[in-house]
Amino acid sequence: MNKIGEPCKSLLDAYYLQKKNMQEISAEFGYTNADNAKTQKYKCLVRLKKIFFAQYKNA
Repeated sequence: MNKIGEPCKSLLDAYYLQKKNMQEISAEFGYTNADNAKTQKYKCLVRLKKIFFAQYKNA
């Protein structure tokens, strides 16, 4: 998780661990609306998957 950097780490933490909804996340992170926050969360998940599978393949 540390390799994905900010704001991805904080955004994923807020959604999955703190159980905040997209409206709360968009206000906290300064996104214009919940849809933009959702799009950013998706991009962060894609980045996390790439990092994970790159490490898994090299192990």
